[in-house]
Amino acid sequence: MLDWVESLRSLFTIEIDCYKRLLALEGKKREAIHAADGKSLESCVKESYHVMVEASELERIRMKTIEDVFQKENFKSDAEGLTLTNFLNQMDRESNYKLKGFAQELKSVVQNLKEAILINEKLLKARKDFLQLTIDTLQEHAREKVYTSSKQPIRRGQGQKSAVILNATA
Repeated sequence: MLDWVESLRSLFTIEIDCYKRLLALEGKKREAIHAADGKSLESCVKESYHVMVEASELERIRMKTIEDVFQKENFKSDAEGLTLTNFLNQMDRESNYKLKGFAQELKSVVQNLKEAILINEKLLKARKDFLQLTIDTLQEHAREKVYTSSKQPIRRGQGQKSAVILNATA
């Protein structure tokens, strides 16, 4: 087996592991969002940042290795430029077979990560909207004048108190 194939297999394995760690962190973020645990969410975000930096560096190394193989093996770049699909299509059958599974797994993990990130963004937006609606409602009720002295009239309907109902499961 060519040593660059083994090198790429190793890079794919490390990169896949890195993205799986990011996916696990997105799961922890989701739990923190559901629990409204800001400290845990902040911790997950900080840890995610460091893992994303690592993933970015691994991707850079992988793409540099692929560029080097392109030049060394005299592969032809198509109009789209240097892509993993183009690279895999130009390899010999055995090397392609050995790397294609890793490339597909990487693509799958990255797609799952993208979906998890989008879900967490929607959950955060829903929590933010809920909180903002709650604050707006409380501020609106605070602006209403309520007289409680026996000498002054009571607004908001004779002696009725306004209730703010919050759905904590939303």
